[in-house]
Amino acid sequence: MSKKSLVAGLDIGSNKVCCVAGMRDQDTRIVKILGAVCVPCDGIKAGAVINIQETALAISKVFEETEKVVGGQIGNVVTAMRGSFIKSKDSKGVANISYSNREISQETVDNALESAKKQIRLEPDQEILQIIPREYILNQQRGIQNPIGMEGTYIEVDVCAFIACSSNIGNIAKSMNSIGVNCDDRVYGYLSASDILVTKEEKELSCLVVDFGGLTTGLVHYLDGIIRHTDELSDGSDYITRDIGHKLRATYSVSRDVKEKYGAAFMYSDFKNEEFEYKSADGRSIKKCDRLELVNGIITLRIDRILYEIKEIINRNNYGEEFLSGGIILTGGGSNLAGLTEAFEKAFNCSARTGVPNSEKVVGPSEILMNPSYTTAIGAIVSSFSNGKYVKRKSSGSGMMSRISKWFEEVF
Repeated sequence: MSKKSLVAGLDIGSNKVCCVAGMRDQDTRIVKILGAVCVPCDGIKAGAVINIQETALAISKVFEETEKVVGGQIGNVVTAMRGSFIKSKDSKGVANISYSNREISQETVDNALESAKKQIRLEPDQEILQIIPREYILNQQRGIQNPIGMEGTYIEVDVCAFIACSSNIGNIAKSMNSIGVNCDDRVYGYLSASDILVTKEEKELSCLVVDFGGLTTGLVHYLDGIIRHTDELSDGSDYITRDIGHKLRATYSVSRDVKEKYGAAFMYSDFKNEEFEYKSADGRSIKKCDRLELVNGIITLRIDRILYEIKEIINRNNYGEEFLSGGIILTGGGSNLAGLTEAFEKAFNCSARTGVPNSEKVVGPSEILMNPSYTTAIGAIVSSFSNGKYVKRKSSGSGMMSRISKWFEEVF
């Protein structure tokens, strides 16, 4: 394996970076995940870089540890980005088809996509992060997903474009380039995660993917098999930790442990009350708290607020009663909170489940695939292969570890 060049998905999260390494089986066309590592990062806040050196240190560490885990060299990197600096815009493009041939080629599709890009108005400090075709319309026939090889005289494309602040993208690129890591492709993180979790049937029926992160919560809505809407809330599981800290007067690390051991979204069917002890903020006194008080008096209040914000988005976009007929799929590090699926089912009167990567697209160790903290990075690898963007680079004989070591020597 040491001579094989691997592909890595790098997830720039709320306050951490995650790296997943894998490779594609050319026979089955399934991505095989080989290893994954997450490290905290003080240089990132809600997906945006606030300290380049701290971010570079975290990225260097996560790549070095990932290469050690997989015992191979990372050759290509797909970076998943998210945050309030990314917005979505709709656009349409058109392209004429040669009358003598009338068969749609890749060039025809590219021309239609380029036409859609030109219709998007960008501010001076904006650029297109990723553009996703929703559907192609051939001679007024809608719902076409892959028109190549079909015949017609006129083709349209309906796209969803993700627009990002150029300076934010530039700061992420600078953090990576400073340690000799290049970004070969970039994707919208919420989309890459949702695409490997949702079934074809759920997309057709209409479903909502909720990516419950640390400082943000991402939303991706599918209907009729295509993306209809994406959004992001400035709220997440770290705010629950902060609420616990303020109420119990405990440090952040103690509050996080309390949330993970005793926390729940609400009093679900199997909920059991108990009293627990924790260290106060002074690090010496031991205090006691009732689990029922923790849930009802702290956590449920924050969860209710997040649920309310999601409902407001639903109402604002006029999705109607069919909006959740396919259910809700939960992912992200915060989705591990006990009783969260039941809270969504109760609030929206629909089915809810924790997302699991599609085995027809990706395989690997269960401890990685079943950990929602890695889903976005896994999706980044899968989406890059699916879109045909990944081009294998010749290995230089030196992986990320050697490049990062060289960077440490130059800096320190």
